[in-house]
Amino acid sequence: MLPLASPLVRPFTTAHFVLAIDGLASANFAKCTGLAAEVGVEEYQEGGENRFAHRFPSRASFPNLVLSQGAWPVQELWDWFAEFHVSGLVAPRDGSVTLMSSVEGVIAPVRVWAFTRGWPAKVTGPDLDAQSSAAAIDVIEIAHHGLSLKKVL
Repeated sequence: MLPLASPLVRPFTTAHFVLAIDGLASANFAKCTGLAAEVGVEEYQEGGENRFAHRFPSRASFPNLVLSQGAWPVQELWDWFAEFHVSGLVAPRDGSVTLMSSVEGVIAPVRVWAFTRGWPAKVTGPDLDAQSSAAAIDVIEIAHHGLSLKKVL
């Protein structure tokens, strides 16, 4: 049981995070989705057992990381995607998304999601419209083989 006088803990804000990919430059993004993992469920109908079906864990799945920001100056991400068009292969890379927050006045990492064997599955440039003053937004989707939450020291 928690003590009654436990201090209130403020949740971290999601406003500042950084993408880092092995061998490529780090980049700040305005939005990141896909920090999720799911274990599938397989059901088994046992003969003679009509009250319920047995449920077992099956494969884990991970959605693509989708990162967007104002048209980025980081050419390395586009070049990484272009590797596939040049050679038919793309080098998978490990990387991380790090949530930064102000802790006692100092900006420091508070959460790190690490992905393994990621590769750019899709890049989208901005919609261009001479009649609009909207920000130019680039989007990159990174497919990967797994996601883990690393302990921050």
